[in-house]
Amino acid sequence: MTPSIPIRRTARQATPSVRLTALALAIAVPLGLILLNLAMGQDANWDLRNYHWYNPYSFLNDRFFFDVVPAQTPSFYNPTLDIPFFLLGNAVPAPVAYSILAFVQSLNFVLLFALAHAVLRIDRPLAKVWAAAAIALVGVAGGGNLSQIGTTFHDNTISLGVFGAMLLVVSRWDRIVDGPASSALGTAFLAGLLAGTAMGLKQPSVIYCIGVCFAFAVVPVTVKQRFLLILACGFGIVAAFALLSGHWMWFLWETHGNPIHPYYNHIFKSPLGAISDYKDLHYHPKTMLDRLALPFRFSLDPEIVGEIVFRDFRIVTLYVILPVAALASLIGFGSRNAASAAPGPTRWLLTVVALSYAAWAWMFCIYRYAVPIEMLAPLGIVLALGLLPLSRKVRWGTAALILAALQATTVWGTWGRSDWTAHVVEFDMPAIPDPDHTMVLIGGYQPVGHLIPAFPPQIPFVRLQSNFVQPDSTDNGYSEVLRRRVMEHRGDYFMIATVPDTDIAADAAAFYGLTLDWDSCQTLHNNLGEPHSFCAVRRNLADPQ
Repeated sequence: MTPSIPIRRTARQATPSVRLTALALAIAVPLGLILLNLAMGQDANWDLRNYHWYNPYSFLNDRFFFDVVPAQTPSFYNPTLDIPFFLLGNAVPAPVAYSILAFVQSLNFVLLFALAHAVLRIDRPLAKVWAAAAIALVGVAGGGNLSQIGTTFHDNTISLGVFGAMLLVVSRWDRIVDGPASSALGTAFLAGLLAGTAMGLKQPSVIYCIGVCFAFAVVPVTVKQRFLLILACGFGIVAAFALLSGHWMWFLWETHGNPIHPYYNHIFKSPLGAISDYKDLHYHPKTMLDRLALPFRFSLDPEIVGEIVFRDFRIVTLYVILPVAALASLIGFGSRNAASAAPGPTRWLLTVVALSYAAWAWMFCIYRYAVPIEMLAPLGIVLALGLLPLSRKVRWGTAALILAALQATTVWGTWGRSDWTAHVVEFDMPAIPDPDHTMVLIGGYQPVGHLIPAFPPQIPFVRLQSNFVQPDSTDNGYSEVLRRRVMEHRGDYFMIATVPDTDIAADAAAFYGLTLDWDSCQTLHNNLGEPHSFCAVRRNLADPQ
């Protein structure tokens, strides 16, 4: 059932036709996004082929130690977020599964619609509905979000928890400011619980927990009450995080001595990893000036914050307007006309966005993680314009022109799409004479994990080369795990690698005294990407290195 949009009563009573319009919009836009996803084709992104399809399979079938890092470093990621889609994708045809995924992600529009409607001050109910819907539509139609509709990156899935937390706070604002302490603290806790689901399912979403939690510092109550609100929100975040990530962190702690293995292993010093923080600094700016100018830079060159080309000016526009609006508000030069939005919630929402962006720019600088900020930016722009010394007519006219220009200049990219097939993953299974006594080695650095669930379950997959460990790694205990598993196997070996990586896969096998039987190699074509070589491997008579 599609959630209804809460319509707050204004000076004029909302009529049934207004409610019907809101409901129609709340249905029509998600339906449009589902159809758009079907038109764009089936998700075939790199991460899906590497770990989003394999990790839930591994978890549900207790393969973590049966296989050896087949999905490279992401083999250690919490699989909880991917389990629902894996089960769905194995139960219904792929177009249906991805349509359901796109529908869930399209609920961002419903939440943004409700959030805009709750904070805007427009006397005419029908005009308010259309204004809120237009803002929400520009929010979900950004270059980053549209590229992720119907994909397994889930940055626009976990955003539902963040937007839900924001909507909860705005809709209960009066209780937070003027209500009993128990009600205010309860709301803050529930907001933390909702935001914490995002972090519990995908840890980079910590940036939104920072924003939601510490934005309570601007609530117009006493300093003590602000502190208690932040504390209550923090408890909610911790509770949700423990519920959704605690089981996996405990598993990694017990088995590897690092609850977020392999990250920050320079602190935990697990022998089953290099003494490194494993942070991806590829996208981090080199200087503070570059970091401060980051929105301008990635608006002109999106590849400095990601792997695909797209165009979106939402974040940079808010980045320019918000400081000016904040300064105008601070020194009392704000609009003297009727406010276009509720002042308290406006201040809180803009603080959430500002803090979340600051945390993102400091910690990650990967655009995918900023997609919720992109979706919030149109509402943030409208709210920020409301703080400027402009007449109501100029304010709304300027907002309409900016949002129209943002949408007109938007170009979304693609993380890889393929033609629709009946199943999420399809390929021709190679003949394996003795699966009960067979090991498949994985060579090269390209994704293979999506193929593994289709193989006979008694076959272990051992990855010889990855972005986590190499056969000759001297600072990572997993190199010994690899050597022991490969050398203790008694039975048939096969090697799988993408066709271009077959040569380096052969070199990796040679490290263990194994030789690819090139005459046996066959090509496995699949529906999601490049073909793979599947070759028999022979043990050399000479001792391995």
